[in-house]
Amino acid sequence: MKVLFCAGEASGDLYAHAIASELLSQCPEANIGGIGGTRFARVANQPLIKNSSSWGSISIVQSVREGLGAISTFERFRQILAKGPPGIFVPIDFGFMNLRLAKCAKENGWKVLYFVPPGSWRRDRQGKDLPKVTDHIVTPFPWSAEILNKMGANAHFFGHPLKQIHSKILTASHERYGTAILPGSRRSELEQLLPILPKIQVEAPRQIPCQPRYEPTVQRAFNSPTDIISDGTQDGTVISILRNSKRAIVCSGTATLEAALSQTPMVVVYKVSKWVEFETKLIGWKRPQFISQPNILLNRLAVPELIQENCTVTEIQRAFDQLEARAESQLQAFDELSEILGGNSAISSTVNLLRELERDLQKTNQRTNTLS
Repeated sequence: MKVLFCAGEASGDLYAHAIASELLSQCPEANIGGIGGTRFARVANQPLIKNSSSWGSISIVQSVREGLGAISTFERFRQILAKGPPGIFVPIDFGFMNLRLAKCAKENGWKVLYFVPPGSWRRDRQGKDLPKVTDHIVTPFPWSAEILNKMGANAHFFGHPLKQIHSKILTASHERYGTAILPGSRRSELEQLLPILPKIQVEAPRQIPCQPRYEPTVQRAFNSPTDIISDGTQDGTVISILRNSKRAIVCSGTATLEAALSQTPMVVVYKVSKWVEFETKLIGWKRPQFISQPNILLNRLAVPELIQENCTVTEIQRAFDQLEARAESQLQAFDELSEILGGNSAISSTVNLLRELERDLQKTNQRTNTLS
């Protein structure tokens, strides 16, 4: 059984790690490789095509800079898909590269299972090419599966993957203390938020998860003896910190959903550089109504969002100081969100689909051998 993943963001790396781990527990003989980050690299038993830990950009200049390296990686991946016996390709989000790789995989006889398709949070539309380039789609939202199936895809909603990945931590007993501070996983995010977040007055201790390559930078910013800085790439570190914290200040991203599942009242922050802000104005980009996943999915302001010009020490401090008084309303919103996100079988059900696709491949190979 040959399975290649392509995960280009931190959340995708988490999902790839979870799926590959579960698959190997059931099929130890499976060959696992592709593109992923630090977590995925720990379980892949084949050399990675590329470690994507440094990927992730939010501006044109950054995209071009990182894209130059991604082009050669894409071409190498495409050649692998075009040569040798086909297997199963598992693209995870990261639509710009993965939609093209999925098309190439299908053209060369691979089975394709798209996990968390790009734009799956949208309630009005989904990617128009997805039905043509996939055999199965596993999406984290029920409306996404409904739209995709009406388009002719074979889409499934088994619940949001975070609910199974973190199920043991979310159901374990815990004692809350201190404040979780999550300044982001991209260097560009840290560059903007690290000058601000250490100035926020919170109760001790402050728990700050970070990735190893950024740890010295984060430690310099948070240098109080009451700060606890953890390696955020270790499985469960971020969610454990959130689950055991009274409150949180979170950079917009997947961590906001993890905070909601952890029932941790939060303030969401986000800030980009002046250059990126200029780029967005240049191309006519309009700021969406909401940027954090809890607010997007609930379609209302359930958690405060402090963005760009409002992302200041004064405004964050004010919102943070109001968290205790507003905690109950946030917790009620988080319960509603948990219902929307469904059950906790996304990873195991996806592995069942992978094994089904492997059986289909074997039948195809047997027919081909018989005809030849």
